[in-house]
Amino acid sequence: MYGYIYMIIVQIELFMRKMTLRAAGNLLHCCIPFTGKVERFEVISIFNFTPAAHTEVCNIRLADGIGINEIKSEFITDLIIIRNEGKDYTCLVKGKFSDEISSFVGKFDLKLEYPIIFERDKCQFSMVGSSEELFNIIAAARENGWGFEVLTVQNYDPYISSVFSSLTGKQKEILLLAYNSGYFDHPRKVNAGELAAKIGMHKTTLLEHLHKAEKRLIGHIIEQTG
Repeated sequence: MYGYIYMIIVQIELFMRKMTLRAAGNLLHCCIPFTGKVERFEVISIFNFTPAAHTEVCNIRLADGIGINEIKSEFITDLIIIRNEGKDYTCLVKGKFSDEISSFVGKFDLKLEYPIIFERDKCQFSMVGSSEELFNIIAAARENGWGFEVLTVQNYDPYISSVFSSLTGKQKEILLLAYNSGYFDHPRKVNAGELAAKIGMHKTTLLEHLHKAEKRLIGHIIEQTG
């Protein structure tokens, strides 16, 4: 099983690159109203993304004692609840960008990968493009004074992207952390307990996420090749 997972993750495409970044600071000023109100805000699908407006499906986990009606911002024009279980919501969100971000989006053909994760005062997301395109985007962002930390740059394969789209954001996050930490190496560089401590999660919960991710990936491969 681990051999299949390994092949999926390391298979490459020659010309496109995928860059994963963590943004912080003034780039996130449109999300400041959410500080203390949400534990996690995860964009899982975007239907419309233009300099003027955006529409996406989001998973929202509210902070304790917060109601969904308290998630308000001048940048959100509509929020429609699709599903709710406890303090977890899946919503269709319609909104607009600040003038600064709108101007930036208009300059580049941004190709974003899901999920886009807002947690506390940070945002993690991935972009796809040529090395030159990604360099120009980062250079322009830094000229604007936006804080970016480049986490990874890797070769991009659209097939791998479609395989990973079968995973939830948390499953993808844990699977990639496990791979980058050497969990799938032989011998392993970290065990499940060490990996769970690194991500701040109980060992049994981590293993449950990993097993579900492995099952979905193998199932996706079988469906595509069968």
